[in-house]
Amino acid sequence: MQVNSAVPNAADGAKSTTNIAGNSSADEMSTMFLELLVAQISNQNPLQPMDGTQYVSQLAEFSNVESLQSIRQNTADGLDYVSSLAVLEATNMVGQTVDVQASSIALEQDGSVSGMVNLGEAADSVTVQLYNQDGELVEEKQLPYSGVGSLRFEFENQEAGAYAVRAYATTEEVPKQLDTWLSGEVERVSVGKSLEDILLQVDGLGNFGITEINQVA
Repeated sequence: MQVNSAVPNAADGAKSTTNIAGNSSADEMSTMFLELLVAQISNQNPLQPMDGTQYVSQLAEFSNVESLQSIRQNTADGLDYVSSLAVLEATNMVGQTVDVQASSIALEQDGSVSGMVNLGEAADSVTVQLYNQDGELVEEKQLPYSGVGSLRFEFENQEAGAYAVRAYATTEEVPKQLDTWLSGEVERVSVGKSLEDILLQVDGLGNFGITEINQVA
């Protein structure tokens, strides 16, 4: 009697199952594994049949691989869902005024320069200055409240042009420069394959990632 010696053993079957996991869906993996198992049983050496423990080992191996594939797919689906929500959120911001961290702005037409500063600690006074494109001081404001928190400001009736904003918190006559957030309208949104690719174009301020938006003003 001739015996087929080119029969895959349990170890080869486990390796094949592992390789399948990288590029196949869970349903495809199940079908391919069953076909492989049937082929092994049908073509096994009758003089040296496979030990039952080998089948159990293969089944356990396949179960682990299938679980990993399922986790991988669920993670990918979750990331796609989060990305979709982020795109929806960014799209809903079009036409709205938002605050972004910036210290300069370009007004295409006459209007206002507005924004806010955040104080991490109380100060004796807070000063915000507006400079034109020539570096000349245009206007200066003393904000009325200098406790911890957000303070908003606005320079009204400014001519079209480029401006820079500087803010200082003074405590015991020692000034400390503050970061500034300026306000602008979201004109359009561009999206890509990931959250980092979602960009909002803010009028007069440039492009910003959705995570760089401080708040809707």
